[in-house]
Amino acid sequence: MKQTLEFPKTIRFLNEDEIPNTPSIIKRWEESKTANIVQGYTFKLKENNSENELIGFDFFAEININNSNLWNLVIALSKTLPEVASVLFGHIDFELNYGNYEEKDSILKFINQYKKELTQDAFINFGLIYNDDKSLVEIFIDESKYIKYWGVDEELFRKIMNDFKLQEIQNLEFIDEYPKVREVLTRFDDNAIDSNLLIKKLSEKYL
Repeated sequence: MKQTLEFPKTIRFLNEDEIPNTPSIIKRWEESKTANIVQGYTFKLKENNSENELIGFDFFAEININNSNLWNLVIALSKTLPEVASVLFGHIDFELNYGNYEEKDSILKFINQYKKELTQDAFINFGLIYNDDKSLVEIFIDESKYIKYWGVDEELFRKIMNDFKLQEIQNLEFIDEYPKVREVLTRFDDNAIDSNLLIKKLSEKYL
């Protein structure tokens, strides 16, 4: 039996009484009942075209993992970054902020105190990146809380996937392909930091 992916408490499919009377949305809601949104990942080698020629990644992957294990996977994937990195962050309605390059371990130590918000707040995009003239490594957690990953070390990447018992799935799907509801994290957790306040804290630290 297919196991359903564990979402953060802030993200869910529409309830039937929330569906607008729009044929396309009704159709996608029906299709969501059998969607292949499970743990696993997709993998695609970089296409050799003019658009990608100057971008230094070798492959791109998208990864579904149970939300309670998302932070652990982010930490594991951070090992594919060099010793310095930059933080990406921002509210979903605005452009991303790119932080200054700093020691990776220092960044991980600071953002660890906000791991709940970064993995569950559906109004925040977040990531870690290293990019120079030759290589691009990026771990990006978008508002739907799955990982988009650009990398250069396929062997290490697949080892990490194997360590987390994640398999490559050709027809894997993601929740943002279907109608969904986002709710603020503070509704479920009084101790959570509000999205705008967290972005302010990250801005003060890294911009």
